[in-house]
Amino acid sequence: MGLIKGAHAVTEFINHFTFIPKYRKRRLEGKLKQRLEGMIKFCAQVNDWQIVELNIQPDHVHLLIQTKGDDSPSEVMQLIKGGTSRKLRELFPDLEESIWSKGFWADGYYGGSVGVRDLQTVKAYVKNQTKHHSMKPR
Repeated sequence: MGLIKGAHAVTEFINHFTFIPKYRKRRLEGKLKQRLEGMIKFCAQVNDWQIVELNIQPDHVHLLIQTKGDDSPSEVMQLIKGGTSRKLRELFPDLEESIWSKGFWADGYYGGSVGVRDLQTVKAYVKNQTKHHSMKPR
């Protein structure tokens, strides 16, 4: 993490995204979770992004990511959600019966920019999601 130098700009854009499977189905566990994590990391590598923190819960994903200055948040989410949706449905065809639609992810996402001063607070929040959610009654 640090400054990203482009042809005409030096940037430090860090975004926090949260997105959920359709109908907030609790499907992001086991092998599916492992595959999803690998796909998100691969997408980041291919696009020269850096994952600051990634936490996948059974019913949602938190992603803290540094992107280049010319990558809009909507493009980032389109690449991550679009690519993983197609591949997950291909690798796990049994999901089709429980999802009931063509897309794996629900429409929309949460996206927020993180200031460098706030980074450690948000990073700790994303990192501790497992602990945070294990304390909530189901």
